[in-house]
Amino acid sequence: MRFAPLGSEVILVDSASSDGSPDMVERNYPWVRLLRSGTNVGFTGGNNLAAAHANGDFLLLLNADTLLLEPLAPALEWLKENPKYGILTIGMTDGGGVRRACTGRFPTPARLAFLRRMLVAPDRYEGCEACEVDWVQGSFLLIRKHLWQALGGFNDRYFMYVEDIDLCKRGRDLGSKCGFLPQMRYTHFGGFSPARFPSQVANLALYVDQHMKGIRRTTCRAVLVLGCIARVLLYDLRALIVRDENSRIIESACRQALRTLIPRHSRIVDREFGVRP
Repeated sequence: MRFAPLGSEVILVDSASSDGSPDMVERNYPWVRLLRSGTNVGFTGGNNLAAAHANGDFLLLLNADTLLLEPLAPALEWLKENPKYGILTIGMTDGGGVRRACTGRFPTPARLAFLRRMLVAPDRYEGCEACEVDWVQGSFLLIRKHLWQALGGFNDRYFMYVEDIDLCKRGRDLGSKCGFLPQMRYTHFGGFSPARFPSQVANLALYVDQHMKGIRRTTCRAVLVLGCIARVLLYDLRALIVRDENSRIIESACRQALRTLIPRHSRIVDREFGVRP
């Protein structure tokens, strides 16, 4: 609480954990408002539940695996002084203190072909005190409560991943901008896991279906499918040549992502690209 403005409330959602952590929080952090969910409602459901119980004019969505490094007051003041902006984030570092991308551009066919193109590298903001961006990462997402309510919070069809991009796009459609203060910092300890890739691809396809029409939607969907096929072939070849177990794991995740995109043809996917034990 040392970096939160006076009078702030902290709401923590427990999604049916079984390790005793909710009881530990109640014992050691009595100032935290603990909400217990009987089921795992995911990132989207947890934030929606917490926001429904919040009383302030601003909501800060903050991952459990993050660490604030400085006071939040400057970010709040900036948002108050810039009414055209409804959503804001600050610079992100990993556990080693290295700056990481936490903002991005909305999906297009070219960016979906190379997913990293949706992210904007931190060095692109050198010398910028406050920047307008398309979307911000949900690990630190500061939003006006009235905008959150107008949007209905996160779309609960996104259990986890891409819900932040969708929220920012719907905010943009209402005329609200996203801001970024790269000079401020917080730490996010999360890391990459190939197991996340199928969910990320499935939710990108959902985003395409919800925000695009006609030939643009068809093109984006085709790009996602072709991208997964290319990754399956690439990592399968790499695993065969260098016998790299990590490549085999990534290849398996890409094949699973392909199944999520064309579920009616999953048997064809397995036949054409092989079924690994």
